[in-house]
Amino acid sequence: MRCLVTGATGFVGSWLVRRLIADQHSVAILTRPTSDTWRISSCLSHLHRIEGDLIDIQRSKEAIQEFAPEIVFHLAWTGGNSSKFLNDISQVYSNVPGTLELMRIVSESNATTFINFGSCVEYGEYHIPVRESDIVQPKNLYGSAKYAVERLMQEMAPALSLRFASLRLFWAYGPADDPARLIPSLIMKMLKKEHLAMTKGEQLWDYLYIEDAIEAIVGVMNTSTAHGIFNLGSGHPKPLRMIAEKIAVLIGNGSLPGFGEIPYRPDQVMHLEADISRLHEATGWKPRVGIDDGLKTTVAWYKENQ
Repeated sequence: MRCLVTGATGFVGSWLVRRLIADQHSVAILTRPTSDTWRISSCLSHLHRIEGDLIDIQRSKEAIQEFAPEIVFHLAWTGGNSSKFLNDISQVYSNVPGTLELMRIVSESNATTFINFGSCVEYGEYHIPVRESDIVQPKNLYGSAKYAVERLMQEMAPALSLRFASLRLFWAYGPADDPARLIPSLIMKMLKKEHLAMTKGEQLWDYLYIEDAIEAIVGVMNTSTAHGIFNLGSGHPKPLRMIAEKIAVLIGNGSLPGFGEIPYRPDQVMHLEADISRLHEATGWKPRVGIDDGLKTTVAWYKENQ
């Protein structure tokens, strides 16, 4: 299959690109000229690189249509969900128009499937476990923009003759993750024996090992009847304190975070758990890597690459 991946230099995107190449798909990536490609440096020679940006996607139209992707994986998003950008107006202007135009561009080159990447942040208020049928009430511009573009694409897809699926990712972790995320930041601080202040760590968060996340994405790609919204998580949340303590044992140098040194924020998420039954029913997918094995592999990677 001819696959176009946006956001290919990010954590999830880079793992997806390597899997698609391993499965012998023809892969193009849409990247800015300034993008840091370290995560995919080993496979750049196997990729068709299209320079471009969602802000001015029209400049890449000819190259995209010349490649003629059959399947599009849209992971690119300017701003992200860091606290610094959650309510930045660029969440809308830098992402929504370009994403919708990308969908139209690929439909004109006879693409058949468009797989979008949403976020659990879209839900805002939520029940436990979080189901795709729950009412979506985003609490910030990031969640609102993600939800708005998802809804519009879902409505546009039939008119553009595209199968559309959107995966609302909870938390993925693994080798080569964003160092600002909790698990890699814990690992790197402990490896350096640097002190890391934390809350009490009572939060129950739904972490999914990256290889399981990629298996789910590939499952949606390969299942022609899979469409609509899917939660992408493990369905088995773990206390953050337990995760930190497991990392400390794997590192083995006596380093531990300062639990309780940071108070909980007023808007602190204390329990987030995905109901993944819809994804399982549609594709047969279920997570296979437990937290112990996932952390072991992740810590080993950071030890080798610190």
